[in-house]
Amino acid sequence: MLLALFLVPAQARADQAWLVVSDIHLDPYAGGSAPSAYGSDTNWALWRSALTAMQRADPDPEVVIVAGDLLAHHFSELARAHHASAGAAAEETMRRVAAGLAAAFPRAQFAIALGNNDDPCGDYRTAANTPYLKALARIWAPLVDRNGAAPGFARAFAAGGPYTAQLPVRSLRAVVLDDVYWSVLYRACGGTAGDPGAAALAWLGRTLAEMPKGTHAVVIAHIPAGVDAASTLFTHRLLVVPFLQGTDERAYVRDLAYYGKRIAFGIAGHVHRSDFRTLGAPTVIAPSISPIYDNDPAFLRLRVALDGTLHDYTLYAYDPQRAAWGSEFDFDAAYGARSVDAAAMHAAHARIANDPVARARWSSALVAGSPHAEVTAATWRTPWCAQTHAGDAFVRCAGLRRRLFVLPIVAGLLGIVVAASLVLIIVRLGGRRRAR
Repeated sequence: MLLALFLVPAQARADQAWLVVSDIHLDPYAGGSAPSAYGSDTNWALWRSALTAMQRADPDPEVVIVAGDLLAHHFSELARAHHASAGAAAEETMRRVAAGLAAAFPRAQFAIALGNNDDPCGDYRTAANTPYLKALARIWAPLVDRNGAAPGFARAFAAGGPYTAQLPVRSLRAVVLDDVYWSVLYRACGGTAGDPGAAALAWLGRTLAEMPKGTHAVVIAHIPAGVDAASTLFTHRLLVVPFLQGTDERAYVRDLAYYGKRIAFGIAGHVHRSDFRTLGAPTVIAPSISPIYDNDPAFLRLRVALDGTLHDYTLYAYDPQRAAWGSEFDFDAAYGARSVDAAAMHAAHARIANDPVARARWSSALVAGSPHAEVTAATWRTPWCAQTHAGDAFVRCAGLRRRLFVLPIVAGLLGIVVAASLVLIIVRLGGRRRAR
C-alpha cells in the first residue's frame, strides 16, 4: 500500500537528499491527459506527473541524477513516422526534459549519463564528436556545471567521453561513464575513431587512481555490470545473457573492486527494475519512469550523509489504480539496515533468500508495486543471483549448470534434424527435375 509523500525542508536535515530518475523513455508524440498505461513509454502527462511527484518527495534536493535512456524506444522510427528529423526531434525532446528539470529544481547539482536509447542513430548505437552530442552538451551544461562543478563537462560530453563533477558533499565526486560502448549489443554509428570502450576503461582507471586523499567517487553509468536477468528468464534460463562484453565487463568490475576504498557507491539504470548489485562496488539500480515493461513508474530519493555515506533510499511509485504517487519501498526499513553499503547489500541479499517476507517486499519493489510481479517461486533465484554474481559464479548460484550443459546437445540435435531435412528436400527436388 502506498504511503503519503512528506516534504522535508532542506535546512532541517543532517543528510542531503538526492533524487535519481532513470529510463524516462519520453515519447514526444504521445498525447493524452492520463499518464501512460502498462506496455507504453512515457507520455507528457506521465512526465509532468513524475516531475510534480519528485518535487513533493523533495522540493529542494542537493543533487538530481539522470541515469540515462531519456528518449523513447525506437525513437528514430517514431520521428520518421511523424515526418520529423530524428536528430532534431531528439534534441528538442532533450531540451524540453532538461528545461522541465531545471525549472523544478533550480538549485540542484545535476549529473547525467547517456543510455542506449539516447542517440538518434539507433538503439545501442552512438558516435563521438557528432553535432548531436555537441548540442546535448550545450543543453545539459547549465545543469551539470552549476556553480562550476564540472568545468570540463561540455568538451568531454561532446566527445562521447566520461566526465567528473564535484558534488555538494565535499568528499564526493561524480564519475560519470558512457558504458554503452561496452554493451554486448553496441554498434558504432558512423566513423567513430579508435576504441571508445577501451578509452573509457583507461580513463576510469586513471581517474580512480588519481582521486585525492579523502575523496570518494559516486560512479554513475546507465548499464550495470553482470547478468541481464530478464533476458535470461526470457530464454527459459537456457542462456545466460550478460549486459556487457566479457573482457570489458571483467576490466570494469576489476577496477571497481581494486579501487573499492575510493568508491562511495554506484548508480545505474537500464533494467527498468529497482534493485541493487555488489559487483565491484555497491550499486543502486534505479527504476524506470516508463511503464513499458509492466512496472509502475518510479524514481528514488537517496539520503546521503555529509561524510559521503549512503544512509538509505526510498522508492516513490505511481499507482495507476489510485492515480497517485507515494513511497512504495524503503531499503533500511525493508532489510533492517542503517546504511546502503556493500555489507548491508550482502545482508539484504541473504535476507531475501531466507525470509519470505523480505523476498515478497523485494519482488514487489522490483516492479515498483505493480501487480505484474515477475518473480515466482520457480524463477526468483535468477534475479537474486544477479545481485552478487556474474559468469560461472552466476551459473552455479542460479543452479543452471545442467540446463546450460544440455543446451549444446539440444542445439546439435536440432542442427542434425535441420541438415537432414535440407538433404531430403534437395533429393526430392533433384528427383522431380530428373522426372521432367
